[in-house]
Amino acid sequence: MERAEKRWLAILAIIAVGANVITLSPLVPWQSWLLWNPPQPVQEIHFSVSNYTFHLPPGGITVPVNQPVRFVGTSEDVTYGFGVFRKDGGMLFQMQVIPGYANGITWVFDTPGTYDVRSTEYSGPGHVGMFVPDAIRVVG
Repeated sequence: MERAEKRWLAILAIIAVGANVITLSPLVPWQSWLLWNPPQPVQEIHFSVSNYTFHLPPGGITVPVNQPVRFVGTSEDVTYGFGVFRKDGGMLFQMQVIPGYANGITWVFDTPGTYDVRSTEYSGPGHVGMFVPDAIRVVG
């Protein structure tokens, strides 16, 4: 390797390390709660998925606006996706629901309203029907 190549390699390594230090720094607002002080959910919602069906809590899911809530899902057969969508079709978040594992995600809804749930992972022929309209109601 020539001297100029070694210099560029060193510069790129410094940039890569610097970028990681900056983005993991507690000075960056979005990192402070994710890494150093995770939010404590005010509510935990458990659900399961099996045979191409979401088994949500009876009576539906109602969560508060601007408060962290945790979704914990389990699968009884294959890998599914748990996607939460706005009424305009935009996805808020999604997670994989893997068999034999408690899969979780913490989320803060910033807008009151109702949200749909659909599978975001192709799981077989019944995948297309995995849609629950108005599954989550966010109240202010």
